[in-house]
Amino acid sequence: MIIEYIITTCLCTIVLALTPLDRWAAAKEFNTGSTVPSWFMWSVGIALTVLAVSVLVGTYKQRYQRARRTR
Repeated sequence: MIIEYIITTCLCTIVLALTPLDRWAAAKEFNTGSTVPSWFMWSVGIALTVLAVSVLVGTYKQRYQRARRTR
C-alpha cells in the first residue's frame, strides 16, 4: 500500500512538472524506432491467431461431443 502511494506520487509529480510541449516532445522520442524486428512481430501475431483459432475449435468440438452424449 505504501509503495503504491509512493510510486503514484512520484509519477504524478514528474508528469505534472512537465509542460505540454515537454510531454509532447517526450512522447515523440518514445516511439522513434522499434527495437523488435518486424518478422518477430508477425510471428507473434500469427502464433496468437493460431492459438485463438485452436481454442475456439477445441471448445466447439467439446461442446459438440457433449451434446452427442446427452442425446
